[in-house]
Amino acid sequence: MSLLAQTCCVPNTGPLTPGGALGDRVQSVYSVVFWASVVLGSIVAALLLYAFFRFRRRSDDDDPEQFHGNQRLEIGWTLIPLGVFLALFVLTAINMPFVNDIAANTQTRVTVIGVQFNWTFDYGTTTSGDRVQSNGVLFIPENTEVGLDIVSTDPPCNAKPTPKTGQTFAEAISHEGCGVNHSLYLASLNQQMNALPGQTNHAPVDARAGTYYGQCTELCGTGHAEMTFMVVALPANKFQSCVFGNPSGAVDPTNPACKPGGS
Repeated sequence: MSLLAQTCCVPNTGPLTPGGALGDRVQSVYSVVFWASVVLGSIVAALLLYAFFRFRRRSDDDDPEQFHGNQRLEIGWTLIPLGVFLALFVLTAINMPFVNDIAANTQTRVTVIGVQFNWTFDYGTTTSGDRVQSNGVLFIPENTEVGLDIVSTDPPCNAKPTPKTGQTFAEAISHEGCGVNHSLYLASLNQQMNALPGQTNHAPVDARAGTYYGQCTELCGTGHAEMTFMVVALPANKFQSCVFGNPSGAVDPTNPACKPGGS
């Protein structure tokens, strides 16, 4: 019921309404593949219908015309689908790094922590060393690529371990090896990545200003359906005030700076 209530009242819940540059890129690839499939499927269907009616058996005594192949037809129906397949393969391969890889110059990194049955988002530390975290809502700067470091944990492991020298916070969590499998899914932002015990996965995300729906898509226990969250993309100055404005490190979603809109 909670899942239904959230999805009915929050826009940007589907992959066909991309909310950022990454989503636009995925949508463009999808559109090419979809329409290429429609055109090829229509041609094949038309040729089949033509063959069904043109060469149908008209009586029980009527034998169909016998032939032993047509070289030009066989070359054509081999090379044309092969050419289309290779073109779509190249198009997809060119765009895969954009979808999967975090750019080297990405300034904002967020550790995404999947637990049964909630998502916690860690943005770093305050000047006093406290962790800056939000629960159930991921805040990001609008129109800016953000690198997500995605992990899973659960008791008895420490949810806020102290990283060793040269170790990130995400690596410190995954090193403990606790948790169950989750899968972070951002439909309108066209991103999905597993959160696995003992492993740190990475994914880029970006969004235009607004609120977006996310959920866990890996069956992770009895509370799986409740494991939903929101992504709020804010102007850069509001993002800083929202996420790093509290000296204690706790991000308050009711803070006016955490509401989309304005500048």
